[in-house]
Amino acid sequence: MDTHELLTLLVRHREQLRQWLDEDQYRHFLAMTERLREVGDDPERAGMAVMAIVRALWPVPDEAGVLAELLHADHRSIVTATTVPTPEAVLAALEELYAAPAAGEPDRTEAEAADPIATDPVAADPKAADPEGADSLAADPAAADPVAAVIAAARRRLLTAPSRAAAPAGSPAAGDGPADVIVLADPEDGPRSPEFQFDPDTGQPRDIVVRINRILLADRDPWGAADWWLGRNSWLGGPPASLLGRVPDDRLADAALALVEEGGR
Repeated sequence: MDTHELLTLLVRHREQLRQWLDEDQYRHFLAMTERLREVGDDPERAGMAVMAIVRALWPVPDEAGVLAELLHADHRSIVTATTVPTPEAVLAALEELYAAPAAGEPDRTEAEAADPIATDPVAADPKAADPEGADSLAADPAAADPVAAVIAAARRRLLTAPSRAAAPAGSPAAGDGPADVIVLADPEDGPRSPEFQFDPDTGQPRDIVVRINRILLADRDPWGAADWWLGRNSWLGGPPASLLGRVPDDRLADAALALVEEGGR
């Protein structure tokens, strides 16, 4: 199978895929597609990655035409005949697939894609989840929405972690895509990026952080991605951010993939 043709096909049908797959299924599909970035120049590994992508597409209905035909293909021939994609082709396809709007969502504009805060009204204005403000929640929890109280408290906790002012879109410190670097909306200090994401020597986003942020859809759910990094992880034995450089990168990525495959943080 020509993997470049497969990627082109997936990108062409990305909006339909968002209709056919629910949120958990689409995240799993993205996680399987991410595996193409790790195949190197090994056709067999590329074939196994393609087979994982095909298996992730099982909910696609029969009326999906060429995609449905792909699902009914001989998977053994896929593994033995797959071509190795170029890294540029995989990255370009992933950026398109990550940016595809969910069912019922409007297409994101170019400005929104460059600014993850613009696509998250609650992140842009934390009071949207709590019209009375976080202070009133703490003062009178009985009169407040308990879910909003929990969200507000969790966000305050995440904002206490060391951070820096978010880099302008398009700058090296902002990464190459909207999901590369987590940006949190601090009601006092404006957009902030947690410090753990950056190499202390170069100041640029760590490769493994970018890889995992894309898996976690950090542009769509920056608070959830930050919570994964900064919260305790029972599988890893500590907060993933504290384990950067101390455990193998692949182990961190596997933990993020396991989360996505299980369908929840």
